[in-house]
Amino acid sequence: MNKKIMIVLVAMLGGVIGGFVLSSVIGAAGFLLFDQAIGIKYLPLILPFICAAIAIIIVRKK
Repeated sequence: MNKKIMIVLVAMLGGVIGGFVLSSVIGAAGFLLFDQAIGIKYLPLILPFICAAIAIIIVRKK
């Protein structure tokens, strides 16, 4: 596969994993601080595209 495609796929996979972790941390912190569950809806689905866009920008600069 092309190197750029591989970098984007890895960034998206990292974004999904990071989205789940970040969503869990935000939910736990909100529950501890405010006694109710808070969070960003669809964070694990939005973050991979943000990570892929950032990866494309970084790859283009090189």
